[in-house]
Amino acid sequence: MQTKTIQPIHVLYFETETSLNELMDYVRIVAHRLYREAIRKEMEITGPIYWIYNGADGNPETQFHLTIALPVTAPETPLTDSEFKLKYLEPFHCVAGQLYGSWAGLGKIYGELISELMSNKLVMTGQNREIYLNMDFQNPENNITEVQIGILN
Repeated sequence: MQTKTIQPIHVLYFETETSLNELMDYVRIVAHRLYREAIRKEMEITGPIYWIYNGADGNPETQFHLTIALPVTAPETPLTDSEFKLKYLEPFHCVAGQLYGSWAGLGKIYGELISELMSNKLVMTGQNREIYLNMDFQNPENNITEVQIGILN
C-alpha cells in the first residue's frame, strides 16, 4: 500500500449516475469517444483514462456517480460543440495499489487496500479512482491498473 497525493489534473470528461451492474454500458465506448473528441478538438492527450467512483460501496445495485476522464492540455479557447466538458480534478489524497492482469482481480486489490487502510486507522472519503495504465482487451493478463482509494488528509 502506498499513500500519496495526486496533484490537480486537467481532464476532458463524461459523467453519469450508474451502478456496478451497469458499468459494461460504458467500457470501451466512452473512452473511445473521449479520445476521438480530444483529437477532433486538437487537445494534447497527457495521460491514461481515469474512472472515478463517488459513492460506490461494492453493492452491485447501489447507484453512484461515475466520471470517466481523459487528461488533456487545457485548450486556449472554451470547449464548444462537444458532448463532453472540461475541468480540473482536485488534489486527491489516497492509498494506491497496482493490479497487474485481468480486471477480475479488482475486488481482491480493493479488499487488500481497504483492509490495510482500516488497520492503519485511515478514513475513506467515498471516492475511488481506477487509472488504466495499459488496457489489453485481447490479452487481459497484460492489463495494468492503478487503484486509488480516497482518504481524509
